[in-house]
Amino acid sequence: MTPPAVLRGSDAERPLVGSFEVNERCLEMLVNAARHEQTKSFALVAELRELLKSLTPEARRRAARRAFLLVDMEFANADWWHTVCTRPSQQIRTPSWRGSFPRGPAIQLGHATLMLAWGSLKVDVTTTRLLLGIAPPVADLILGLRFDELDRIARQRYRHVHPRWDDRPAIWRRLLIAAQTGDQQLMGACNLYALQLLAGELLPDAG
Repeated sequence: MTPPAVLRGSDAERPLVGSFEVNERCLEMLVNAARHEQTKSFALVAELRELLKSLTPEARRRAARRAFLLVDMEFANADWWHTVCTRPSQQIRTPSWRGSFPRGPAIQLGHATLMLAWGSLKVDVTTTRLLLGIAPPVADLILGLRFDELDRIARQRYRHVHPRWDDRPAIWRRLLIAAQTGDQQLMGACNLYALQLLAGELLPDAG
Protein backbone atom coordinates (compact mmCIF):
# COMPACT_ATOMS: atom_id res chain seq x y z
CA MET A 1 0.00 0.00 0.00
CA THR A 2 1.19 3.50 -0.81
CA PRO A 3 -0.92 6.02 1.15
CA PRO A 4 0.05 9.19 -0.81
CA ALA A 5 -1.12 7.56 -4.05
CA VAL A 6 -4.40 6.59 -2.41
CA LEU A 7 -4.89 10.17 -1.25
CA ARG A 8 -4.58 11.41 -4.82
CA GLY A 9 -7.20 8.96 -6.11
CA SER A 10 -10.96 9.11 -5.92
CA ASP A 11 -11.21 6.10 -3.58
CA ALA A 12 -10.11 8.19 -0.59
CA GLU A 13 -13.11 10.47 -1.15
CA ARG A 14 -15.63 7.62 -1.50
CA PRO A 15 -17.15 6.58 1.85
CA LEU A 16 -17.50 2.93 2.71
CA VAL A 17 -21.05 1.62 2.75
CA GLY A 18 -22.40 2.02 6.28
CA SER A 19 -19.67 4.37 7.54
CA PHE A 20 -22.01 7.37 7.83
CA GLU A 21 -24.37 5.41 10.07
CA VAL A 22 -21.55 4.21 12.33
CA ASN A 23 -20.12 7.73 12.55
CA GLU A 24 -23.51 9.24 13.39
CA ARG A 25 -24.15 6.65 16.09
CA CYS A 26 -20.76 7.43 17.67
CA LEU A 27 -21.53 11.15 17.63
CA GLU A 28 -24.96 10.57 19.19
CA MET A 29 -23.32 8.57 21.98
CA LEU A 30 -20.75 11.31 22.61
CA VAL A 31 -23.45 13.97 22.74
CA ASN A 32 -25.47 11.81 25.12
CA ALA A 33 -22.43 11.38 27.38
CA ALA A 34 -21.83 15.14 27.35
CA ARG A 35 -25.45 15.96 28.23
CA HIS A 36 -25.80 13.44 31.02
CA GLU A 37 -22.55 14.24 32.83
CA GLN A 38 -21.43 10.63 32.86
CA THR A 39 -18.62 10.12 35.37
CA LYS A 40 -16.86 7.53 33.23
CA SER A 41 -17.21 9.26 29.89
CA PHE A 42 -14.22 9.82 27.67
CA ALA A 43 -11.63 12.47 28.47
CA LEU A 44 -12.59 13.75 25.03
CA VAL A 45 -16.09 14.52 26.37
CA ALA A 46 -14.71 16.49 29.30
CA GLU A 47 -12.63 18.59 26.89
CA LEU A 48 -15.47 19.24 24.43
CA ARG A 49 -18.55 18.97 26.64
CA GLU A 50 -20.13 22.34 25.81
CA LEU A 51 -19.40 21.99 22.09
CA LEU A 52 -20.90 18.49 22.02
CA LYS A 53 -23.98 19.60 23.96
CA SER A 54 -24.61 22.40 21.48
CA LEU A 55 -24.54 20.16 18.38
CA THR A 56 -27.83 20.04 16.53
CA PRO A 57 -28.98 16.86 14.75
CA GLU A 58 -28.15 18.55 11.45
CA ALA A 59 -24.61 19.37 12.60
CA ARG A 60 -24.16 15.79 13.80
CA ARG A 61 -25.19 14.50 10.40
CA ARG A 62 -22.73 16.83 8.68
CA ALA A 63 -19.92 15.69 10.99
CA ALA A 64 -20.82 12.04 10.39
CA ARG A 65 -20.67 12.32 6.61
CA ARG A 66 -16.91 11.91 6.44
CA ALA A 67 -15.12 9.54 4.09
CA PHE A 68 -13.17 8.16 7.04
CA LEU A 69 -14.42 6.35 10.15
CA LEU A 70 -14.72 8.29 13.42
CA VAL A 71 -14.69 5.04 15.44
CA ASP A 72 -11.71 2.88 16.29
CA MET A 73 -11.39 -0.59 17.77
CA GLU A 74 -7.64 -1.05 18.15
CA PHE A 75 -7.33 -1.25 14.36
CA ALA A 76 -3.67 -0.21 14.43
CA ASN A 77 -2.80 -2.55 17.31
CA ALA A 78 -1.70 -5.88 15.83
CA ASP A 79 -0.71 -7.34 19.23
CA TRP A 80 -4.16 -6.63 20.65
CA TRP A 81 -5.89 -8.29 17.73
CA HIS A 82 -3.59 -11.30 17.84
CA THR A 83 -4.47 -11.80 21.50
CA VAL A 84 -8.20 -11.35 20.86
CA CYS A 85 -8.16 -13.91 18.03
CA THR A 86 -5.86 -16.52 19.57
CA ARG A 87 -6.63 -16.16 23.31
CA PRO A 88 -10.24 -14.93 23.45
CA SER A 89 -10.60 -15.41 27.21
CA GLN A 90 -7.55 -13.34 28.13
CA GLN A 91 -8.29 -10.05 29.89
CA ILE A 92 -6.93 -6.91 28.26
CA ARG A 93 -6.99 -3.64 30.14
CA THR A 94 -7.87 -0.33 28.57
CA PRO A 95 -5.65 2.70 29.31
CA SER A 96 -6.49 4.30 32.66
CA TRP A 97 -7.35 7.64 31.04
CA ARG A 98 -9.83 6.15 28.58
CA GLY A 99 -13.49 6.00 29.55
CA SER A 100 -16.06 3.78 27.91
CA PHE A 101 -19.52 3.89 26.45
CA PRO A 102 -22.33 2.06 28.32
CA ARG A 103 -22.19 -1.68 27.69
CA GLY A 104 -25.31 -2.11 25.54
CA PRO A 105 -24.72 0.78 23.11
CA ALA A 106 -20.99 -0.04 23.01
CA ILE A 107 -21.68 -3.64 21.95
CA GLN A 108 -23.98 -2.41 19.19
CA LEU A 109 -21.43 0.15 18.01
CA GLY A 110 -18.62 -2.41 18.16
CA HIS A 111 -20.64 -4.94 16.17
CA ALA A 112 -21.52 -2.36 13.51
CA THR A 113 -17.89 -1.25 13.31
CA LEU A 114 -16.56 -4.78 12.95
CA MET A 115 -19.14 -5.70 10.32
CA LEU A 116 -18.24 -2.56 8.39
CA ALA A 117 -14.53 -3.41 8.56
CA TRP A 118 -15.02 -7.09 7.67
CA GLY A 119 -17.36 -6.48 4.75
CA SER A 120 -15.37 -3.55 3.35
CA LEU A 121 -12.05 -5.39 3.54
CA LYS A 122 -13.53 -8.18 1.45
CA VAL A 123 -14.41 -5.65 -1.26
CA ASP A 124 -11.36 -3.34 -1.23
CA VAL A 125 -8.51 -3.93 1.20
CA THR A 126 -6.44 -0.87 0.27
CA THR A 127 -9.20 1.73 0.54
CA THR A 128 -10.66 0.15 3.68
CA ARG A 129 -7.30 0.10 5.42
CA LEU A 130 -6.86 3.81 4.79
CA LEU A 131 -10.36 5.01 5.66
CA LEU A 132 -10.57 2.86 8.80
CA GLY A 133 -6.91 3.13 9.79
CA ILE A 134 -6.34 -0.65 9.81
CA ALA A 135 -2.80 -2.03 9.97
CA PRO A 136 -1.98 -4.84 7.49
CA PRO A 137 -1.73 -7.65 10.10
CA VAL A 138 -5.02 -6.54 11.64
CA ALA A 139 -6.72 -6.55 8.24
CA ASP A 140 -5.57 -10.16 7.69
CA LEU A 141 -6.90 -11.23 11.09
CA ILE A 142 -10.29 -9.55 10.58
CA LEU A 143 -10.68 -11.13 7.14
CA GLY A 144 -10.19 -14.55 8.71
CA LEU A 145 -13.00 -14.15 11.24
CA ARG A 146 -16.43 -15.77 11.12
CA PHE A 147 -19.71 -13.95 11.88
CA ASP A 148 -19.97 -15.55 15.33
CA GLU A 149 -16.41 -14.46 16.13
CA LEU A 150 -17.20 -10.87 15.17
CA ASP A 151 -20.17 -11.00 17.52
CA ARG A 152 -18.05 -12.48 20.32
CA ILE A 153 -15.40 -9.79 19.99
CA ALA A 154 -18.02 -7.03 20.04
CA ARG A 155 -19.55 -8.47 23.21
CA GLN A 156 -16.32 -9.27 25.05
CA ARG A 157 -14.25 -6.25 24.03
CA TYR A 158 -16.84 -3.48 24.00
CA ARG A 159 -14.68 -1.35 26.31
CA HIS A 160 -12.18 -1.03 23.46
CA VAL A 161 -14.66 0.64 21.11
CA HIS A 162 -13.84 4.32 21.23
CA PRO A 163 -13.82 7.52 19.17
CA ARG A 164 -10.79 7.76 16.90
CA TRP A 165 -8.20 10.26 18.18
CA ASP A 166 -9.96 10.46 21.55
CA ASP A 167 -6.65 11.64 23.03
CA ARG A 168 -6.46 14.53 20.54
CA PRO A 169 -9.45 16.82 21.21
CA ALA A 170 -8.13 19.52 18.85
CA ILE A 171 -8.93 17.28 15.86
CA TRP A 172 -12.48 16.79 17.06
CA ARG A 173 -12.92 20.47 17.89
CA ARG A 174 -11.93 21.35 14.33
CA LEU A 175 -14.40 18.83 12.89
CA LEU A 176 -17.31 19.80 15.13
CA ILE A 177 -16.89 23.54 14.59
CA ALA A 178 -16.78 22.99 10.83
CA ALA A 179 -19.93 20.87 11.07
CA GLN A 180 -21.70 23.57 13.08
CA THR A 181 -20.96 26.23 10.49
CA GLY A 182 -21.77 24.02 7.52
CA ASP A 183 -18.85 25.60 5.66
CA GLN A 184 -17.98 23.20 2.82
CA GLN A 185 -14.43 24.51 2.56
CA LEU A 186 -13.80 23.87 6.25
CA MET A 187 -15.35 20.41 6.00
CA GLY A 188 -13.20 19.59 2.99
CA ALA A 189 -10.10 20.71 4.88
CA CYS A 190 -11.09 18.43 7.78
CA ASN A 191 -11.44 15.52 5.37
CA LEU A 192 -8.01 16.10 3.87
CA TYR A 193 -6.35 16.57 7.26
CA ALA A 194 -7.87 13.37 8.66
CA LEU A 195 -6.90 11.34 5.60
CA GLN A 196 -3.35 12.64 5.88
CA LEU A 197 -3.28 11.63 9.55
CA LEU A 198 -4.57 8.13 8.77
CA ALA A 199 -2.09 7.69 5.93
CA GLY A 200 0.77 8.88 8.13
CA GLU A 201 -0.20 6.45 10.89
CA LEU A 202 -0.10 3.58 8.38
CA LEU A 203 3.21 4.56 6.76
CA PRO A 204 5.40 2.49 9.15
CA ASP A 205 3.42 -0.57 8.05
CA ALA A 206 3.41 0.22 4.34
CA GLY A 207 5.16 -2.16 2.05
